[in-house]
Amino acid sequence: LPINIESFRTEATRILKTVEAECGWMYETLHSDGTKGRINFVAWSDVFLCPYCSKEIVFWNAAVDPESGKVDEIFKCQFCGSTLSKRQMDHAIDEIFDNALNKSIQKYKQIPVLINYSVRRKNYEKKPDERDLQIIQKIMKSQIPYWFPIDRMPDGDEARRNDIAGITHIHHFYTERTLWILASIFNHIQNDDIMDIR
Repeated sequence: LPINIESFRTEATRILKTVEAECGWMYETLHSDGTKGRINFVAWSDVFLCPYCSKEIVFWNAAVDPESGKVDEIFKCQFCGSTLSKRQMDHAIDEIFDNALNKSIQKYKQIPVLINYSVRRKNYEKKPDERDLQIIQKIMKSQIPYWFPIDRMPDGDEARRNDIAGITHIHHFYTERTLWILASIFNHIQNDDIMDIR
């Protein structure tokens, strides 16, 4: 559609700044010197169960070399020392309350294992600390104050192949943090004139 590009840029920037003021705290982490950093991304790891001792194994910790990024096909259980492969383990299951569906659901357990963040235009990486985990928990337990789609995935082998992992509805494809940001942006777009700028 024909629009005034400068007006569009001005309005879009205003909306993004509004969302930043509201949600920026979700992307803050502390550097080693106490300086606030801005999170670029968070890496999450699957959690499995050792078939020999039934302890939970964080796949990232057991099988991934963070320096090279290499993933070992064979690795040891840190608890019982058994030799394992990903194929022979079952996923650990998390039972969580889905605020959008207003009911408890079960999904494959995943935990945050790495934060990539920036301080003064330089990138760093760290393991999530207690403050980071508290922020993630706060986000997960909060009610997102905006509309977002919660439709059930449609019938079909491909559309529902993630049901086993607990990803049964559209909003399950996003972390709560990302979902909140997208819902906020969409809400502010709908309540402003960004789509009608001429």
